[in-house]
Amino acid sequence: MKCPHCSKSIGVFSRAANKWGKNKSCPYCEQPIKLYVSWKIAGLLFIPTIILALLLKPVFVSFGVSGSLATGLATGALILLSMRLKALPSTDA
Repeated sequence: MKCPHCSKSIGVFSRAANKWGKNKSCPYCEQPIKLYVSWKIAGLLFIPTIILALLLKPVFVSFGVSGSLATGLATGALILLSMRLKALPSTDA
């Protein structure tokens, strides 16, 4: 993901993106940002996610693991891939 203010890369699992509370900021430019799920990207990835889950289910079952785990992992990947950053208005007065 790229910061909407300075265009520097911020990781999905970075401290800045996963900080508790509403106020998140870019670690480079200190401008306020918001992490959200892009429903447009999620919609585009929905069918490939279903196909991935259906392909992984027999593999998981052959190892003796619940097939529902394949669906959960595929859905988690869908959410992670559709995360985006949004610029928030600056609170400086």
